[in-house]
Amino acid sequence: MLRAIQDNLEAIYRIHAPDVRRFLIDEAQLREVLGDVDRSAEEWVLVRESPQGVDVGVYVASSVLERLEGLQGPAEALDDAFQSFCLATEGVSHFLMLYERARREEPVSMLELEAQAEVDKFVFAALHQPERTTEWHTRLFRQASMAEGLSTEEYSRYAEAGRLAAAFCEELSSTPHTAALLDTLRAFWRGSGAQRMEQMRRLAA
Repeated sequence: MLRAIQDNLEAIYRIHAPDVRRFLIDEAQLREVLGDVDRSAEEWVLVRESPQGVDVGVYVASSVLERLEGLQGPAEALDDAFQSFCLATEGVSHFLMLYERARREEPVSMLELEAQAEVDKFVFAALHQPERTTEWHTRLFRQASMAEGLSTEEYSRYAEAGRLAAAFCEELSSTPHTAALLDTLRAFWRGSGAQRMEQMRRLAA
């Protein structure tokens, strides 16, 4: 399922990246890096910069992958395993954005990563089931709840990412047809971090 999600996002943005599955780590490897974390999470993306480049590890809990296994593609996951679909999409989204910025040798903030992941979840769902666009917007931006154990900084970042993504996705929903939506998304993806954040903040104002 991770590969299917990646294929879809790459098609949406007309990009190409290495297979995310090559960068998967398991729980033992996650704890080796993080130690005993204060809170559990079903999705992490770890990044380490070095003189040789950027090392990335993607963790998606085995329980999430098991819930997605056997489903007939992402569209079925939207109906039968929505939460797992969101977690998997978030991990793939972070991976793609980190790869893109490393390729461009440009920085990316944690806020931008989180906002992009929220956009990707909405766009993915809306393109697969456009008749339910309003429902997807409601579920992702109005009914979503924060994980327990977040620090004040994390809570603020996730809340702001959701607010910015909600405004951007509402604007996307007003585009007249799919081709226009894709053009908007592809231009947005190719903007600098500063341009993208300014655009989302303007729409959310």
